Amino acid sequence: MIIFPYTSRILGPDSIGKVEFVNSIVSYFVLFTALGIPVYGVREIARTRDSHNERSKTVAELSSVLFLTVLVGYIVYFAVVFTVPSFKDYRILFLIVCPSIVLSDFSYEWFYTGIEDQLYITKLYIFTKVIQIICVFLLIKSKSDYFIYAAITVGLNSISTVFNIVRLRKYIAFVPLKLLDVKKHLKPIAVIFASIVAISIYTSIDVTMIGIFIDDRAVGLYTTANKIIRIVIMLLTSLGTVIVPKLENVLKNNGEEEFFRLLRKSFEFTSLFMIPAFLGIIMTSKEVIMLFGGVQYEQSILSVKLLSPIIILVPMANIVGLQILFPLRKEYLYTVSVTFAAVINIVFNWIMIQKIGFNGAIIGTCIAECLGLSMQIFFARKYISRVGIFSTNTLKVLVSAVVMFASLLPFETLININSIALSLLLKILIACFVYAVSLLVIKERVSYSILKRFIRF
Repeated sequence: MIIFPYTSRILGPDSIGKVEFVNSIVSYFVLFTALGIPVYGVREIARTRDSHNERSKTVAELSSVLFLTVLVGYIVYFAVVFTVPSFKDYRILFLIVCPSIVLSDFSYEWFYTGIEDQLYITKLYIFTKVIQIICVFLLIKSKSDYFIYAAITVGLNSISTVFNIVRLRKYIAFVPLKLLDVKKHLKPIAVIFASIVAISIYTSIDVTMIGIFIDDRAVGLYTTANKIIRIVIMLLTSLGTVIVPKLENVLKNNGEEEFFRLLRKSFEFTSLFMIPAFLGIIMTSKEVIMLFGGVQYEQSILSVKLLSPIIILVPMANIVGLQILFPLRKEYLYTVSVTFAAVINIVFNWIMIQKIGFNGAIIGTCIAECLGLSMQIFFARKYISRVGIFSTNTLKVLVSAVVMFASLLPFETLININSIALSLLLKILIACFVYAVSLLVIKERVSYSILKRFIRF
């Protein structure tokens, strides 16, 4: 939120588009070399975290797989970069960001998430982001500095990876190669990998296809809207990242009753912010784009509104797919749903981008997310009632969010403010106040519980 408004203004849509296009290609190599281990590893470490020997063995086995895939990945990467004619103008960028593959795959964030060491991850993340902010403001001064912009991110990833590897020695011991059993991981990794590939396709393929069918400027305009929406989604799904290893551990040691109790809490907390975030971003899209990007990104205002439904669809898919199906060993059903969504997304992107431009990719994404979520709900239908997704409490949240939305409708006509930042701040304050009061009046469970704890405190 600090870096993006500055870089988007200095670099402009064309330069931002170049970097994002290259990053979209590199992300495929990170994806294929990681083989789904960042997701699978969290589950396995959560399972074995209480045994030092089993934990060490799991890390060594998964690291062996990563070593081989990264080696093959780099051979293919350089072959593609230096043989594909359309990549010729981007080769310097490709060389700058190529360390991202090994740095991402050997970051071991999945290990620290699995042992629920969230405090360490957060401290390291804040540390690297502070350095990134300093570097960006000191070094990015013109549109031609997009090479430096790409290099800064790679450099900071290397810092994180080094810290993570050094600290890893605290938790694991050396395991001889002869004791490793890599084969037992291959089947579940393959299933999870298929789902990760599918997810990546409909989160990255849009940028790639826009770059191929249109131009760098269109990529810049699209990614601006996409980044704003993804920031909101990242906040909403952060609970899922924290709770997955907890769910694994609870299911193993405490049984299904405690598992579903924890799931209900997760959904109630997520829905409390998910629904108003969706409606709020629609009402503030103009101010957000002008504040974060400026006038040159004005075309992205409509894109933000069109893309806003995924603020509900993605967190819901996170709950149904990763928090219900995945811990219950139904990952193959999760894979089927996201693969289906990926195919739908590619088809719609291919048609819609060529017909109506980069907003066509947004329509394809929304349709794919909606169909993928619908399939997941169908697969998890016998568990849904135990999570309380369609409960009275959810209805209370929805009613309060609609009241909040209605309170912002007369804002433009009644209040005339020239300052974009002040207008956005006032809208946020009004929305938060109306939403909070509405929740408390109709006694929504989570907010009412928070209020009672606050009063006791």
